[in-house]
Amino acid sequence: MKDYCIIGMTELNLEGIQQQSLEVLKAFDAYAREHDIKYFLAYGTLLGAARHKGFIPWDDDIDVLVPRPDYDRLCREFKADGYEIIYPGNTPSCYLPFGRLCDTRRTLVKSADPWIKGRTDYGIWIDLFPLDSVTDNQEEFTALYRDMLKYYKEQLSIRRRKTMIDSAFGFKRNLKTVLHWFLHPVRHFQNPIPVRDKVLKAMADCPPYGSTGHLSMLPCPEREWEWFPAEDFARTVMIDFCGLKFPAPAAYDRHLRQVFGDYMQLPPEEERTPRQMKFMKFYLRD
Repeated sequence: MKDYCIIGMTELNLEGIQQQSLEVLKAFDAYAREHDIKYFLAYGTLLGAARHKGFIPWDDDIDVLVPRPDYDRLCREFKADGYEIIYPGNTPSCYLPFGRLCDTRRTLVKSADPWIKGRTDYGIWIDLFPLDSVTDNQEEFTALYRDMLKYYKEQLSIRRRKTMIDSAFGFKRNLKTVLHWFLHPVRHFQNPIPVRDKVLKAMADCPPYGSTGHLSMLPCPEREWEWFPAEDFARTVMIDFCGLKFPAPAAYDRHLRQVFGDYMQLPPEEERTPRQMKFMKFYLRD
């Protein structure tokens, strides 16, 4: 698990990141069960459960989908020792239009790609994505989704031009950061909050949850088409993940095929790399 040490911390490798991420998921699951919060494993985490019965071997994060009513209640009411949900409602400087459940006791993350202005005390997290009802009109949804994709790309571009210099990232990464500042000065000084707020408004304008036949995850549209039949999430099954069981949509096979296509087929070997570890360092507090 140990790569090298800095004062009071030990850097985590991929296995260590996965182990600590699983601890956050277990704490979240315990809270969700106790407080009747509905959620589902999602995206690469759900794919890993279905294909590997655990993490995708090269994955370095955990994603869950939370239906809008449960998501709002979770963000408002969550309290647990050693954990904090960070989202725009309690952290106005949060650049992201969704929440993250962060460990605040065992781990620390250094990110060259900032997602909160002025805070560096958060640890390993799981992404909490709200699941909203959306229109049943395909053309209207396509227009909405294109707007969300535009906002997502714009916000990501701003964040990546606001990258930070840190000795943890080494000379090459820091040099790249400085070059980004000079090559994209407008983006570097641009505020990502107004773009975030456009996404928050679009989600606030969604139909009441359960009033339509389709659902979507709007704040982080990395995939081309996320217009999900609501019936896919009507029932829950428990799925194996790292020797434990967590909730998944009962129609997870159809859902995964919609998101990933033939999800049982492994990607090319050159694509089997962690995403977050490219611009983040993860530490275990000693």
